[in-house]
Amino acid sequence: MRRAPSLRRRVESILAGSEARRGFWGIEVIRLSDGKTLYSRFAKELFQPASNLKLFTTAAAIEKLGPDFVFRTAVESGAAPDAEGRVGDLVLVGRGDPDLSGRVLPYQYDSEWQMPGDGAFQELANQVAAKGVREVSGNLILDDRYFLYEPHSHGWTLEDSQWGYAAPVAALAFNDNALRLHVEPGASVGEPARVWLEPAGDHFRLKNRVATAAARTPRKIFVERACGSRQLDVWGEIPLGGKAAEDWVAVDDPSELIGDLFLRALNERSILVRGRVVARHRTRVEAAMGPETVTETSPRAVLAEHVSLPLRESIKVTNKASHNLHAEMLLRTLGREVKNFGSLTTGLEVLSEFAIRAGIAPEEIHFADGSGLSREDLVTPHAITTLLAYMARSPNAEAFFESLPVAGADGTLAERFGRTSAKGRIVAKTGTLEHVNALSGYMDLRSGERLAFSILGNSHLLKSGEAVHVIDQIALAIYDSFGSGSGAR
Repeated sequence: MRRAPSLRRRVESILAGSEARRGFWGIEVIRLSDGKTLYSRFAKELFQPASNLKLFTTAAAIEKLGPDFVFRTAVESGAAPDAEGRVGDLVLVGRGDPDLSGRVLPYQYDSEWQMPGDGAFQELANQVAAKGVREVSGNLILDDRYFLYEPHSHGWTLEDSQWGYAAPVAALAFNDNALRLHVEPGASVGEPARVWLEPAGDHFRLKNRVATAAARTPRKIFVERACGSRQLDVWGEIPLGGKAAEDWVAVDDPSELIGDLFLRALNERSILVRGRVVARHRTRVEAAMGPETVTETSPRAVLAEHVSLPLRESIKVTNKASHNLHAEMLLRTLGREVKNFGSLTTGLEVLSEFAIRAGIAPEEIHFADGSGLSREDLVTPHAITTLLAYMARSPNAEAFFESLPVAGADGTLAERFGRTSAKGRIVAKTGTLEHVNALSGYMDLRSGERLAFSILGNSHLLKSGEAVHVIDQIALAIYDSFGSGSGAR
């Protein structure tokens, strides 16, 4: 640890050189070969971790469910089709698969989505038709009771709820429970901009008041949707010839959108649905009354099934793309699979129990969700390095390590560290909320040693890019201090 004093001076100099000095910064660096602490700064104080919390959720999932765990989405009925191809109710059952979308899988950085993205539902409709179903005399039921119906987590804001990063949590999800909003300039100044949603352009009533402005005019686009409203207002201006703008808008009730898509897929295969599209959620009242109030115990004929890629592939999206919905669905899946109840509270119980078994003191963690979006989440830098050390010893270490962004290569680190000595040698999870930034993961030294580190910054007034620069400077100071291996002996 001979270089710790010089590293300490360098870190303090970085923090003193900007508005970072007014924030609260916790850092810890440990050597994995023997667990020795190489550097520590407020490492046992509690911080908001932002998306660094996903490290805990994905680690718990890999350990408790296994890297080969798969999600199964099925189409079921009370009985097989009769001689005329009739069934009663047709039930589309969601069991927590977060990847029913147009995303290219396995994960590929910056790959284009395949639209309209309903391939899984088209596949299920093909299987239903192949089973001989020609008519549904009852209803088309969307069943997401694998989870308790609680679309949002503790500490999420009302403002968050209209955006894709805070899309509602459900056991039956499509397209990350959000629609992508596109805004492109018109052909000439003064013309309305072209504004559309993908992959379901008619889900919202879109009110477009975006004008095409003169070239090089600063782009100003505003989007608003009242809570529970189906009207999406978009206004502002976009410069002629300027780059298109994109964002993600949350869908309030994914079941309604999925029902429309699946009904259309069935009709395209000449399967007549005589009843209505009905969403079935598991409410707290139903859960309190016991399993006899729902039909989960009734035998069903499975007419179709979509099986996901293994969990080791799914968590690459969660960590590399830092996807909140995927982490929240995974948390509730932990509750369902480990304790037979897919709720936020049960998932948090599993997460806390896992962290304690990993050697983390209970007073160093407080979990409020699975993604880190909640302002109620609290962890210490020491808790994170303890988790990272635990996972480095795990039989599932490789799957966990490979799910993390790689410096200068992919995920949320693709554009960071690219022209530094640490390119490809830092594998870590980012974290960002307003006034909160984080980076925690592993550093591979040229000597062959691997370090675990955690950098958490809270209560600062830095702009996002400034905060990232500060954290990257600290990470590089750590890497440079021990990078040759001599300081880590």
